[in-house]
Amino acid sequence: MYQVGKITIYIGIALTIIGMLVGFTAMFMDSDNLAKFFIGLVPIGFVLLLTGTVATQLSAPNNDNKDESK
Repeated sequence: MYQVGKITIYIGIALTIIGMLVGFTAMFMDSDNLAKFFIGLVPIGFVLLLTGTVATQLSAPNNDNKDESK
């Protein structure tokens, strides 16, 4: 689950960045339909980013070397 969370974080970051860059560029070039589509990807990217963050925090990888001092 930890690995899936990391992949979800990367996908969320990519969707957010691509959505903002392409969406605002299309908006300034007066291509409204394309801008709406790509700016609509930004909330999906945030949801995936939040989901991935929660998944990685709740399922930390097993570290057998935590208690070496005893």
